[in-house]
Amino acid sequence: MKRYILIPILLLAPCSLSLLQAQDTYMNERLTNSSNDVIGTARYVGMGGALGALGADMSVISWNPAGIGLYRKNDIALTMGGLWGKSSIKEENRGKFTFDQAGFVYNMKTGSETCPYVNFAFNYQKKVNFNHNFYALNDNLGGLSQMDQVAELTYWDSGTENLAGLAIDRDFLNYDFDSEGNKYFYNYYASYNNKYTHHSEGSAQSFDFNISTNVNDRAFLGLTVGVDNMRFRELTCYEEFGDADYALSRNCKITGTGVNVKLGTIIRPFENNPFRFGFVVETPTWYRLRNSTWFDFGHDINENTALRSYLKFNVRTPWKVRTSIGSTVGSTFAWDVDYEYAAYAGMNIGYPELEYADGSTSGNVKDVAMNEFTRDILRGTHTLRIGTEINATKNLAFRLGYNLSTSPYKKNIGFDQYNIDSRAMNYATGTNYMRLGNTNILTLGAGYHAKKFYVDLAYKIRNQKADFYAFDTRFTDEVYGDPVFLDNARTSAPELINATIDPVDVNLTRHTITCTLGFKF
Repeated sequence: MKRYILIPILLLAPCSLSLLQAQDTYMNERLTNSSNDVIGTARYVGMGGALGALGADMSVISWNPAGIGLYRKNDIALTMGGLWGKSSIKEENRGKFTFDQAGFVYNMKTGSETCPYVNFAFNYQKKVNFNHNFYALNDNLGGLSQMDQVAELTYWDSGTENLAGLAIDRDFLNYDFDSEGNKYFYNYYASYNNKYTHHSEGSAQSFDFNISTNVNDRAFLGLTVGVDNMRFRELTCYEEFGDADYALSRNCKITGTGVNVKLGTIIRPFENNPFRFGFVVETPTWYRLRNSTWFDFGHDINENTALRSYLKFNVRTPWKVRTSIGSTVGSTFAWDVDYEYAAYAGMNIGYPELEYADGSTSGNVKDVAMNEFTRDILRGTHTLRIGTEINATKNLAFRLGYNLSTSPYKKNIGFDQYNIDSRAMNYATGTNYMRLGNTNILTLGAGYHAKKFYVDLAYKIRNQKADFYAFDTRFTDEVYGDPVFLDNARTSAPELINATIDPVDVNLTRHTITCTLGFKF
């Protein structure tokens, strides 16, 4: 693989690199996948999020609801911190303040020996940060152009709501007629290098409501209802240089809400032994979202002259199951190991309402083609979390955690927009995509409590690599009826058949410092 230049400026959110084309699988996975990061209280982060069996922390409300059942006091907690990233290619070290968590637990004593406590909790928590800047340079296109792939998109609806329609309207594509008199479009110039600039901001936030209980100090049960809030904005500019230089700019906003339910338990099987295990089932999150994108050729977006693509859509994330084991050694040492499986190949997209050419409408329509594409490129993910805590003194604790989360993407995948018979292609405003690799997270933490007050600190380093593609090159593999590359239009056309471009190597390493202030009473 050739190594080109990618310079991250604010590598704050690995799975937030949406790099949007339309409502496609790559975008949906990155907007909604929060399993490969740990955000929450500093104790939760310091333990690497491995509290599924130990519980008794505010942020466990979203991982194992039964963990709230271990509380025997009221608790109020507030978490903030800073995030920054560093590229392995060029030093860039800029940070951003974040407000990650705020919540409370109300401990209600029932007076019953069988069920001595019922706890109620609310917690606000970041799931994904979308604050991210980078630019990618590729100086070896070998004559290939983004417009070659855009020409394929003209086979779908080339109206003014997608990139193909814009390219036709601005004369970036040529056309001819086949033997049956049908018009087809093709690219008529070669390109040699490009530059992609990306800026995104916003976050996915979760508002979790929990009820949990304790049964004889041997079984803990919990239920969490989560309401998610999605606020995302992305500004991009794709520049290409060759026979005809151009720049494609986009201003995209995605907003909406989602809801999910988590049901968990923690069991202490032996009466005089602190060993325990946990099990959790999390339903899909059902999102209702809106995408509004302004796009135009040029370096600036003027909403008075640019084209606008607007689409309401639904996303259903995968089911998730979690298991965990943990224990304590007296009052000095605790350990926890958690495992999660998420069936990302089962993620779905649909539309709450569609209007057809004849004026008729329909609701709750599944995007069969895009869902098939999802099954083709995604697979189930495995997440392993390991955490330990050592109480050095009565008031001072130290923590260490590690995470491994496997990539949801299969190997050797692409984004062949021509062969995805999806309505989303009618709203495609870009061609780029990013294939994420495995995620490794190492965390360190410390906590100090005095009487009712406590303060926790955590440091997290998150490492992930990815391949970035400005466009897919499967258009060179075969000829669709009439050639995409015409000898009289591009003299290098015969050499471009079966040609490919190498991806840009992306290093998504980032660092986080988190601080929690709390009060138990």
